[in-house]
Amino acid sequence: MALPTPLLISLLSLILLPSPSTANEGNILSTGDILTTDGQLSYKDAAFVIQDDCNLVLYTKPNGFQSGTNGLGTNCTLTLSDYGQLIIKNGQGLELWSSPGGSTKGKYVAVLGPGGVLNVFGPSVWSTPRLSSPSVISDAELNNSPLVRNVLFSSQVLRENSKLTSRDYTLEITEDCNLEFSKASAGLVWQSETKGKGQHCFAWLDNRGRLAVVDHHHYNKVLWSSNPAKVKGDYVLVVQINGQAVVYGPVVWSIGP
Repeated sequence: MALPTPLLISLLSLILLPSPSTANEGNILSTGDILTTDGQLSYKDAAFVIQDDCNLVLYTKPNGFQSGTNGLGTNCTLTLSDYGQLIIKNGQGLELWSSPGGSTKGKYVAVLGPGGVLNVFGPSVWSTPRLSSPSVISDAELNNSPLVRNVLFSSQVLRENSKLTSRDYTLEITEDCNLEFSKASAGLVWQSETKGKGQHCFAWLDNRGRLAVVDHHHYNKVLWSSNPAKVKGDYVLVVQINGQAVVYGPVVWSIGP
């Protein structure tokens, strides 16, 4: 994916601020969330910050990004619209800058992930409280495990006894081939209802946003899947602390090294 070539920014010490929303972890901004002045998304040594000078800056190595809105306002905020646009507004509500967006209204999500790359995915194509058969999956793909604890990117695999977690919510594929979404204090919230129907199963997200439970022992037989999106691209599954696991995509905007 071609990315813009932003200016070079030295990564100095960063203060990790609280999560931007009660609905997400600190690496996620979704439609309806608000980052207030000095708020940030963070992942490892990368940070995406709406600064007190109103400039939106991605601090990462070797390259970063800035919106070029420094000095244009005070008490600025960053939001994500229902068309996937990141929008900077000043304290009076005047829009100062926006990123490109999608053509479809819906729920979007911005994810700061591995390599300091920020992607905006959307709209949402599936979520809990609800593929055709994938092609033969290579051993290399089976080892393509999640790199971020609360998200699964398309082409990644969630294997037996591995988990995605966000606060007290967990999405995991069990040894008996069931995909389960649970809350620590309440137990099972949603399941694929594939328990005992296969062996050596894994969950897989493809480039149409289809989440599938696949029986690797029986020639990658699909035991369950969500409906595919119309467009091929990069998708992401996000485990959210509001009690949902949601698939968003494809990418509508991206910045980073």
